Amino acid sequence: MNTTINCLEVRRILGAEPQRRESALMEHCKLCAACSAYMKEMLGLDARLSRALAVNVPEGLEARIVFRTAFRPKRLRTYPWLAVAATILLAVGISFGMWQYQRNSMAALSSALVAHVTNPAEAEALDPGRPVLQDASFVHGVLKHVGVSMQGSMDDITYARACPFRGELVAHLVVRGKDGPVTVLLLPHIHVNKPTHFDEQGYRGEIVPAGDGSIAILANNPSPMQPIEEQFVSMVQWSI
Repeated sequence: MNTTINCLEVRRILGAEPQRRESALMEHCKLCAACSAYMKEMLGLDARLSRALAVNVPEGLEARIVFRTAFRPKRLRTYPWLAVAATILLAVGISFGMWQYQRNSMAALSSALVAHVTNPAEAEALDPGRPVLQDASFVHGVLKHVGVSMQGSMDDITYARACPFRGELVAHLVVRGKDGPVTVLLLPHIHVNKPTHFDEQGYRGEIVPAGDGSIAILANNPSPMQPIEEQFVSMVQWSI
């Protein structure tokens, strides 16, 4: 495996095969808090799915089914494959439901958001001395790369980057708050049903629905979030 493996490659590998343990992948996860948290999340989900699908089949079940099918009156035509198909569909449905629930779990989501913001690779984003970005075309380019557009003024943005988050690209922005930097993550691939507040590891935040996606706002200072939330909800448009 390439020793220059990045976060997006790690998420894709672990999303498909949580048990993969290549040296480059493990070395990356040692240095990246966000990817390490994602690995633990995927391993936990994989274990739960394995337990859910580990159904004990009663001894002799196959023989009883064959016997009953063979001696059933011909007028009652049966299709044993339908039962098999229904069982498979039920198992797939349960597995997908568990995966979707875990992926959208607010507790897991808020933890992943904080891990992303506190990742040492993103430390520069929260430097209170960062100047406002003057090149609006650069910000628009970052947003377009993620599948997002914004209508209106973006005068307070000090940081803009397209980042991998839970296997997808998101827009990582930082704006000047009243009492310090405030992080805004535009999440086009994640939808929440209602606004949710969280407090974790010294960060307080809000995750709010916005059309087909959602917006996360978090900070480790007392800057008011409501005005920033209202501004971005009114400006953001998803283009994917």
